[in-house]
Amino acid sequence: MDFSKMRHRITFLRPTRTKLNSMGENVPEYTEYMTVWACVAPRTGREYDEAQKLRAETTYNVLTRYFPNITTDMRILFRGRILSIESVLNVGERNEQLQIVAVEKDRNGVDV
Repeated sequence: MDFSKMRHRITFLRPTRTKLNSMGENVPEYTEYMTVWACVAPRTGREYDEAQKLRAETTYNVLTRYFPNITTDMRILFRGRILSIESVLNVGERNEQLQIVAVEKDRNGVDV
């Protein structure tokens, strides 16, 4: 793992409880779980075709050290943007690094 590439600061957000919105729907609230160093890179157009047609302009690869309990129900806060975690991969099952695929959300929590 090349730690020199981890120059971005991200914060994992976890759902803690739900609240009712104005339409009477239960909406999860997120609180900060941990802040870590990571490498955040947008996916390229070529990866767009290889990744089941995910929109490359709003999809990111996030590489960080291994941390237990990082799940797909969490979100990532990166430079004021909210990224929804689509998948978490423990690279090589060695508990050394995580490769995360995340999709950027707008302020209302809807895919951009």
